[in-house]
Amino acid sequence: LLAMPPAASPVDFPDIQARGSLRVIAAEGEQPEMFDFDGDPAKPGLEREMLEGFARLKRLRLEVVAVRTFSDRIPALLRGDGDVIIGLVDTAERRKRIDFTDEVLPVRHLAVTHKPAAPVNSVEDLRKRKAGTIRGTTGARETLAAGVPEAQVEYFSDTEPMLQALAAGRVAVVVMTLSDFVLAADRHPGLEGGVFVGEPAHAAWGLRKQDKELKAELDGYIGNLRSGASWNRLIVTYFGEKALSVLGRTTGR
Repeated sequence: LLAMPPAASPVDFPDIQARGSLRVIAAEGEQPEMFDFDGDPAKPGLEREMLEGFARLKRLRLEVVAVRTFSDRIPALLRGDGDVIIGLVDTAERRKRIDFTDEVLPVRHLAVTHKPAAPVNSVEDLRKRKAGTIRGTTGARETLAAGVPEAQVEYFSDTEPMLQALAAGRVAVVVMTLSDFVLAADRHPGLEGGVFVGEPAHAAWGLRKQDKELKAELDGYIGNLRSGASWNRLIVTYFGEKALSVLGRTTGR
């Protein structure tokens, strides 16, 4: 018993207000357009800008809790290291351990190749190629669920090493979310999107199951933000001309 880590103390919104800070958990591999760890005032990232707005509204400081890998996010939340996880796809498996806010962004996963390689136009084609994905993400889950043999999969710690391996030909295809693909394509012009993998889903912020008041506050904030003009500005600022595609309002292969 002495060797066991102490359980996290219950924390909900009144405790956060008393502390005066909202602690946000983010993996170091997050794309800066979603969460800039340097906190660039001009462009802090879509989710960071959203949470900074919430913190200002509630007169809280925003504290960033960086974790090394995507797999580290939920354990950090359950230990009590932070109050909310950003950049998390809502899944039934994850809901067994944590709760989620309302939708932040819709999510589709797709197979991505690098020119001059041919795009992946079917799930059958995906199963024949060596695939790269990020451990602890829904991209990894969808890769295996599509029928790619695990012996044919190479795991990476985050997005950039995976895309470098794709460009170098170490892997033939990677599975990633549409939003991550859109952002990465600006830095890696050779990327090409192919077939969608898995069913539509959505990204939200992860919370401890007991934090009901925090969930209610965040849900109300997300709903108000997404119903106003500020939401359109945020989406266009970070996704540009491909904003409608990310929001699922155009079709893909």
